[in-house]
Amino acid sequence: MIKCALISGKGMGLRHGANFHNHADAQVVAVCDMDPELLEKAKEEFGVQGYASVDELLAQSDAELVLLITNETRRIAPLRQLLAAKRHVFTEKPLCGMEGQFRVREQDAAIAWPAIRQWRASGLKFGINYNYRYFTHFRKLHEDAAEGRLGEIKMVRARAHFNCWSHVIDQILWTMGQPEWVSCLGEPSEEGGWQRMIHLRWPNGVNGALDGSNAWGYDDHPLRIMICGTESYAEARGLDGWYRRCKAGGFKQEVEELWEVEEGRQEYPESFGRMADGVIEAMKQDRPLPADGEAAWQELLFEAAVHRSALRGGERVRLSDVESDVAKG
Repeated sequence: MIKCALISGKGMGLRHGANFHNHADAQVVAVCDMDPELLEKAKEEFGVQGYASVDELLAQSDAELVLLITNETRRIAPLRQLLAAKRHVFTEKPLCGMEGQFRVREQDAAIAWPAIRQWRASGLKFGINYNYRYFTHFRKLHEDAAEGRLGEIKMVRARAHFNCWSHVIDQILWTMGQPEWVSCLGEPSEEGGWQRMIHLRWPNGVNGALDGSNAWGYDDHPLRIMICGTESYAEARGLDGWYRRCKAGGFKQEVEELWEVEEGRQEYPESFGRMADGVIEAMKQDRPLPADGEAAWQELLFEAAVHRSALRGGERVRLSDVESDVAKG
């Protein structure tokens, strides 16, 4: 039985806590929140001891896995404290965003870097909630690309509403790896989620495009990802569940696979439970968590390069240069 502690009494924290608590091989044994009202809510939800600080939690609970579901503006300090106390950690995305999750900047990568370096040296398990990896349609896209059913990949096209922004980045990096450079048009000083049009280039010559905005409505899917190969092209759309793979080229569309979620089922809520299943299974088998600290770092590094490029009027920015600069301090 994996003993878990939940740091959060808010809605998303309670959602994660419930998925782990209801797992056959896991149990929430303690909760923590600085807000007395939220702490009482979490204590009542799980029927366990509650603590008003991370210090108290670490001193009095033997939970081996801590669910750190705090805001992205204040994740790094408790993460480092938990790692120093030799606890495994599962948290939300993005790992750091001091202006919010839609406005991750190069400075955020610099803030998070010491925690990443600490985790790499710790031998501990650290995971992040990229639960879209557990949507059926996005997993189909990943597997068709990774297993060669699309042939040699030539191009990636994606766009997302900012409510899905971290996830669309993770989906691209999960399947394609980190690009060599990015070029971004946008104005980072724009209020809210600043509009982004990003060109990506991978070391093997594959080109990509990713656009981000709050202007798209949910009626036309809040995110879409298409991967084009020499044999086939495939696209996954939305939070409900839609996937299509077609034969490449030609004037007549030849559909090789079409999948849509069954009526009455919802991929979004189910994906959280699947993510918890993956985390617990990894803990039991002593494997890295499904999306670990490297995935968290790659998202921040990508966003840092995008931010630098936009500030420089769309200049091509190599991700290796940004990482080197961040590591130098």
